[in-house]
Amino acid sequence: MRDSTVMQELRSDPLEWHRRGMSSPLEIDRIVISRLGIGVSADPTYADFFQAAA
Repeated sequence: MRDSTVMQELRSDPLEWHRRGMSSPLEIDRIVISRLGIGVSADPTYADFFQAAA
């Protein structure tokens, strides 16, 4: 069985998550916060007016 400190270090490294085809919990938190609009300014940004060409 692996040492718990080694496992904790692996869990905190985003590259280890990506290596296994997953996103790290911190990245998922950032995605959720950005999609919910938490902490986003009420002022319009360029993203409100421009979208990527399809």
